Amino acid sequence: MRLPVTLSLALIAVGMLRAEAPTLEGTMPEDYIPELKPLLQTAVERSPSTIYASIGTLQAEAAKISAYSILYPSLNVNSDYQKSKEATSTSQSSTSSGLFYNVGVGQPIFQWGAYKNSALIGKLGLKIAERQYAEAYRLLASSIREQYMGLIGKNIQMRNARFNQKLAEVEVQAAQAKFESGSSSQAELQTFQLALEQTKLDCDRAVEDFANSKRAFTRLVGIDDLPDDSIPLMVPHPEYSAPKADAILVGFVGEGVESTFQSQVYQMEIKQQDLSYQVQRVRLLPKVAASASYSYENYTAASVGSVSQVGISSESYAVSANWNIFDGFATRAGKLSALESKRSVERQKKTYVDSTIDTITYMRRQIEFSSRALSLSEIHHALIDAEVKRLSGEKTLGYASQASIDLGLQTLYATEFQMSEARADLLGRWTDFISLAGIDPALSNISPRYVR
Repeated sequence: MRLPVTLSLALIAVGMLRAEAPTLEGTMPEDYIPELKPLLQTAVERSPSTIYASIGTLQAEAAKISAYSILYPSLNVNSDYQKSKEATSTSQSSTSSGLFYNVGVGQPIFQWGAYKNSALIGKLGLKIAERQYAEAYRLLASSIREQYMGLIGKNIQMRNARFNQKLAEVEVQAAQAKFESGSSSQAELQTFQLALEQTKLDCDRAVEDFANSKRAFTRLVGIDDLPDDSIPLMVPHPEYSAPKADAILVGFVGEGVESTFQSQVYQMEIKQQDLSYQVQRVRLLPKVAASASYSYENYTAASVGSVSQVGISSESYAVSANWNIFDGFATRAGKLSALESKRSVERQKKTYVDSTIDTITYMRRQIEFSSRALSLSEIHHALIDAEVKRLSGEKTLGYASQASIDLGLQTLYATEFQMSEARADLLGRWTDFISLAGIDPALSNISPRYVR
């Protein structure tokens, strides 16, 4: 991590004063836009990304069961029925038949922990898949929020484009009347007509852009449709707390980075390589197993003048030892592979921790910039809104025209879009900051087994 000394000291001071993790209630996009909450919950079961991740979890669970199966006794049963006929040169013949079956059970007794460690590797594989599922949903939740706020922006753009087209139609009507009265030329009329065609084109593009984005969003969430009237025309004003952001940053830089899903995956992969090394280490050591079997033969023989029947049963119990003394240096290669794989994962984990701390520190600064940009945008919108209200008041008194009010509304709508985008930018950066810190409230939508 590379932080300025002053900021580092400030963060440490905030961390020392912090008694508990700051609450995030009322700070997330779904707190300001209630329509988002059911979408985040629905995506857990219906989004293609979570469905794919859940399949990976089920596959890992099957692999775990397979890994643990080696710890249990093996049981096998086999049987067969035989019948044969023999004839001699003197034309005498005999027949024989018999039913044979065997039941056997085997159990490893002492394998120097190799089987147990192999089973633990499978168990860690399942935990890794569960963390990867949680990570997939964490990224999905951020994407759903971002795209939904993007839909709000496109909805505003569509509203603005329709309003601009309406104004252009009014202007064409006025120009047509002037042309018909002879007070304007054909060229002037065509200028207004071309402007109208451009606004129609812009409006059609805005409508199609909104519809296409909505289709992409429904596929992302896994829903069939999203009514247009469920998408607001403004992102509400978000509250921002710099001390809360600093406290979260301190907690993440201190210990939080070690508890992120990706950090946990790296830690478990390192543990897997440790266990793999232990498995390889005992490959050339003696191993002991036990077995038991029971068999039965019912044998019948028939020849000219005689028939005989014999039943034979047998039981056996054994304790066996196996010692593979030399395997062509395969054990040495296996141990080396496990050690180098561990080193590789440790390097990846360190790179991840360093880059993630840099990223979240950068995010913290960008949140501050977005907050300042939002303040400027809201001030600008308030000034335009005051001007439109003033013009509306003057129109009542007969001092202002409808055209001046329409022009003011056109500017006001444009600033509303800019203000909504600034609010979405602040909320989006805050969401990414919280999500990367591993404390996203949306994670409560998935089963606790995936996050701990």
